[in-house]
Amino acid sequence: MEFLLLDEDKITKEDYKIRKELYNKFGELPQEFLSKMRHLQPQIGCFNNCSFCSKFAVCKNEYWNEKSIRNIISAIKYTAKKYTDGNILLAWERNEHRVGVNFPYLDNDIASYIYLDKFLKLCYKELGIKTRISTVGFSRHNKKLNEMHKKIANSDLIDTLAGVRLSITKYGRVWESKNKVSIEEYKQDMINFLEIYKNYYLKNGSGPRKMCVELRYNPLVENSDVIVTNYNKHLVLQTSNYLFISKGENINLKESYIVDPYKHSLELSEDAIMFEEYNLPKKIDNEEELIGYLDNNNLEYKRDVEVYLFSNTEGIYYALNPKIANEGNYGFNIYPKTESRKKSGYLITERFLLNAIYEFKKSKGLNLRSIYTNSTWEDVYKVLDICKKIAEEYLKDGKKDKYNYINKNVIEMVEVYVEALEKAGYPSDCFFDSKFTIDTGTICNLGRAITLFKGITTYVNDPLTPAHERNYGKRCSTMKEENYAWRLGCGFNNKIIIEKLDLFNTATPEGQISYKDKFYIDKMNEKIDNNTKYLYPGEKE
Repeated sequence: MEFLLLDEDKITKEDYKIRKELYNKFGELPQEFLSKMRHLQPQIGCFNNCSFCSKFAVCKNEYWNEKSIRNIISAIKYTAKKYTDGNILLAWERNEHRVGVNFPYLDNDIASYIYLDKFLKLCYKELGIKTRISTVGFSRHNKKLNEMHKKIANSDLIDTLAGVRLSITKYGRVWESKNKVSIEEYKQDMINFLEIYKNYYLKNGSGPRKMCVELRYNPLVENSDVIVTNYNKHLVLQTSNYLFISKGENINLKESYIVDPYKHSLELSEDAIMFEEYNLPKKIDNEEELIGYLDNNNLEYKRDVEVYLFSNTEGIYYALNPKIANEGNYGFNIYPKTESRKKSGYLITERFLLNAIYEFKKSKGLNLRSIYTNSTWEDVYKVLDICKKIAEEYLKDGKKDKYNYINKNVIEMVEVYVEALEKAGYPSDCFFDSKFTIDTGTICNLGRAITLFKGITTYVNDPLTPAHERNYGKRCSTMKEENYAWRLGCGFNNKIIIEKLDLFNTATPEGQISYKDKFYIDKMNEKIDNNTKYLYPGEKE
């Protein structure tokens, strides 16, 4: 066997030796190693260093050069041909999630991979697969990266892409570091990225599998005492200055769970129990004080609330308004102390931006899910003004936590995105298009993010909300339905990583990896060290 690729007439003895070694190694593994491959990952490490990284990515970077890519892909190709005679030679049986699509990221940012253009071409030509890009962006000052991305977006390579996603979040160096970075620089880098990949948007449109921008928010979580009691036969949930009282008497909350993980609208096993939220102008820390307050004060009604009882590894919690309705969302989650959960508190999952969009659409006679086209940028800035007004209203109600959060963690981030989108020449309709501007809500408790949830969980990867349960819970989730996948990736110090990912174990402290092998091939990797400039968005010259 010669292990030649389509554009090769011959290869060196060294490359032949490497390809044969890889071929033999891959042949020792089950067929599903290739047929269920999800991550063919030619790079490891991420300089953005986000503090909510689900995979604890480290701030150094190594990657395969073109020679190494060719050797890896050749070995995959000839191994796959033992199992299939189809045109797709990787991920051909991954029917649960996008047959023939590679996701070349897990603990890296693929947009910073200097050989991405060559990688895309070889994956497409030799293996018959397309590649999805997901990134926080890259510095426009890196001339090689800039030229490479322009080449991808302005050539036939654009057809090798199976989606382009830009993630915007208030984590990473640009927001968290006080040195060498600039929000203005970050905005210019974002404009540059959006300009480059506008061709892809114009050709393919918007959507999670096409072109999109995801907004990811840090958790609004606070530690506080939680009171669960009965008052005049009504169930009362209270924490800090938040108060919820059941409409019905003598209610019995049964534990809910996800029924269909593929329904974003959250299909749950139990019907909601209706509560009313009342404005509580001060914090109350004990039941006796709360009962006294209820006996002696008229309550100011705020809204009706759907309440569900859920549980995770550390016990029960209460999920309030977990679903997004036509009128927006006012999500709130309450975590009482349990034998395992030593810190009580609450996590607010209210979709502040979506609620502002709803208020704007309502003025046009529409609901949140209504499609709004022929918009103007003036409309977009009206939404931001509404968001600011919502913050002011919460301040008047004594909800300083929401007021501060909206201003510092929603408006500040969205304003940068809006200006970048406008200056990159996209239509304002992209802002109102829920398939382009995807509000994902609060980040999940995955990996390094556990430190941001202030002790309401001590288990890495444990779901904290119904939405998170739908995504990666062990009982019924998209991860469980997908079951398992494989990863073949670049490892540090010339190591090649092979892993079987048991996705149904995502929501466990042990995590996904049920099989792991690392083996060494000399001179496999190139390296980037921390002193290399212009590798992450927002870095100044």
